[in-house]
Amino acid sequence: MFSRHIRTLSKIGVFAGTLSLTASPRDTVKPYSVYHNGADIVFAPEAAGTRKVASFGPWNLGERLGDDKPLDNRLNLYVVIPGSQYHSSHSEYDHNLIVNKYLVDGKARDWDIFWCFILDPSLRPDLRSERELLMAKQETFRPADLFDIKDVPSHVLMAERIGVKHMVDLKRFRRKDGSLPRMLILPARLAVRATARLHEMGPPRPPR
Repeated sequence: MFSRHIRTLSKIGVFAGTLSLTASPRDTVKPYSVYHNGADIVFAPEAAGTRKVASFGPWNLGERLGDDKPLDNRLNLYVVIPGSQYHSSHSEYDHNLIVNKYLVDGKARDWDIFWCFILDPSLRPDLRSERELLMAKQETFRPADLFDIKDVPSHVLMAERIGVKHMVDLKRFRRKDGSLPRMLILPARLAVRATARLHEMGPPRPPR
């Protein structure tokens, strides 16, 4: 039900920007840790043949697939901003990574990537499951009179990726009563191929 809700969001064509860079044939992304219902999962990107990587700031998430359009048969990889799982020297890129499923057969699958921008400053950044994300998206908050775009925890990445730079830019996301969702979930319009399995020997290093 929750995944179907996300797919519906994708189909209405919400544009959330892209994050592609040209990659050298020698560039590979090592396996990294993601969450699934609070559990640590090993996410291992595989080559896609495009020589382009999905990246933001210092982080690489894997080589992009050729078809960026979200598809129903793909699984979901959520980038939650801000987060407490991965940290960089530029705190605006701190994030959590969450998947909606892990695989027991060891086979690689295609994954659509979604931005999860936290709008409500009172929402804790350490979210670890798809259910928590979707609940935050459905819940609302009412910004105070002096609330500014810089009070939005994810404002830097929102400006960079979806062009939201002022409070007026959030108008399209407001509910009829003037409230805002505590979190936005938007398709990044790119995908990677990877396996996802439970940890066997401890979590891998962060993706770089």
